[in-house]
Amino acid sequence: MRIIAGSARGVRLVPVPSGVRPTSDRVREAVFNTLGQFFDGGEVLDLYAGTGALGIEALSRGFDGATFVEKNGQAARMVRENLARAGFPEKGEVLRGDVAEVLERLVIEERKFHLIFADPPYKIPPREIGGLLERLAALLTPDGRVVFESGDPTPVLTTESLKGASRRYGGTVVTFLERSEEHTMKLAICPGSFDPITVGHLDVIRRAASIYDHVVVAVGKNVKKGPKVSVEERARLIEKVAGPLENVSVEIIDGLLVEFARERGARVVVKGLRAGSDFESEFQQAQLNRRLYPEFETVFIMAAAEHSFLSSSAVREIASYGGDVRGLVPEEILDTVRRLYVDGQAAASDRG
Repeated sequence: MRIIAGSARGVRLVPVPSGVRPTSDRVREAVFNTLGQFFDGGEVLDLYAGTGALGIEALSRGFDGATFVEKNGQAARMVRENLARAGFPEKGEVLRGDVAEVLERLVIEERKFHLIFADPPYKIPPREIGGLLERLAALLTPDGRVVFESGDPTPVLTTESLKGASRRYGGTVVTFLERSEEHTMKLAICPGSFDPITVGHLDVIRRAASIYDHVVVAVGKNVKKGPKVSVEERARLIEKVAGPLENVSVEIIDGLLVEFARERGARVVVKGLRAGSDFESEFQQAQLNRRLYPEFETVFIMAAAEHSFLSSSAVREIASYGGDVRGLVPEEILDTVRRLYVDGQAAASDRG
């Protein structure tokens, strides 16, 4: 494990001991991509701290101080060592004890935090989660955020005081919570088969990302027409081209779009329209989605004129015959698309 960005970028943390489940570098990077890359001061609270990687990452990116809460003595010592390695021995306070008891003390002391990380054991009882969230709300500054990690399925994390949206990264679900009376994160879903992603798709995703706080690109696993490559491969291609967009993440959807959106607290789906012929089917789908999820809105983004003729099916056909798809798919994945779709067609012919 290492510090990803900021003043301590590249610093390697101590090896993780047995029994400690740290937040992976990939999930940690995704979390800070959503929160923002760098910060102008503030205090961080890192609960169930483990290695302390989340709190130390926040210090590296500009927070003034961090309080770490950890019950395990070996893990508490590891946090102190990691603080020293990163050059923050004076900025970190390590409190050893039960999280519930420490939180009660912090509430009595009227401490306030701009950012709170909570990565409890995945089997924590629901009633305990509710009590935990109420205490966190009391410790949060008006414009602060709580980042709550959990397993799958996601526990119910909405309270009268805190509202949020969840995103899945592999087997980890991260929920970003804010005070309900404050501005809540505007989250949009951009679904599709993306078989493969085209420059037209990417243009719509970029434009959606400029409107909403976060965009989840939902890659369909069960596609009626039968995708040419696996959903995992399609998701990897999107991650590669959407990587520079800090408020975009990629997830695989296996089921109803409305259920996927509900799980993440999203109320908007973004669809690209190339021509009037697209509207009829999209209008019908939008009406069905509203029937299943009344708060769910469909927002249409008109394709750029230069992309109005472009579709994944056209790219697949051109690639299958060895045609040039340059300019039709993002340059970063051009060679991969050629390999996947030309080789895939050849392999299918051999099997036939």
